[in-house]
Amino acid sequence: MEHKEFCSFQKPCEYPDAQHLSSASPLPKTPSSPELDQLLHENTHALFVDAALNPEKAATGLGLVFTQGLSHVHKSAKIYKSGAPTPIFAEAQALYEGLQWCMTSQLNPRFIFSDCLNLVSKVNGNWQDYSSLSTLIQKIRSFLSRFPEASLLHVARQLNHNAHSLAKAALRLRDEDLEDSF
Repeated sequence: MEHKEFCSFQKPCEYPDAQHLSSASPLPKTPSSPELDQLLHENTHALFVDAALNPEKAATGLGLVFTQGLSHVHKSAKIYKSGAPTPIFAEAQALYEGLQWCMTSQLNPRFIFSDCLNLVSKVNGNWQDYSSLSTLIQKIRSFLSRFPEASLLHVARQLNHNAHSLAKAALRLRDEDLEDSF
């Protein structure tokens, strides 16, 4: 079961039912706050993604934030998913959902940020095996090819706080929905 909430800061929230960074180094550099200021000029669009897990309740929350510059949040979304996969798989789900959201909303990010260094390294590298994670990463790479100007970068967790807060809120939202139904 999946619950999505999309928000635009130009209109109220609605509840619907429902490329690669070229680098000689296999590990991408994590931008610091001053470097993010330099990357994200006032007209630069970026997507920030994150996941939060609640293994006790077998739940995953995803947070997606589309910004213009560093501080102007243009749109955001929080998604609840039942099931609690491994942390890297949840982070990959957030990235996948974020890219899909950008495509369906006609958003074109120049930078895409995740605070999961292992995921960013796998997506930007040539990692592949026969796991479900590898299959999801192949889908992510396919989506990234639709944004040829975009770069996927690792960002420190403290600089990904908006997406992280939305991911945690998606878990709380689902808990509140369940409490209200009793």
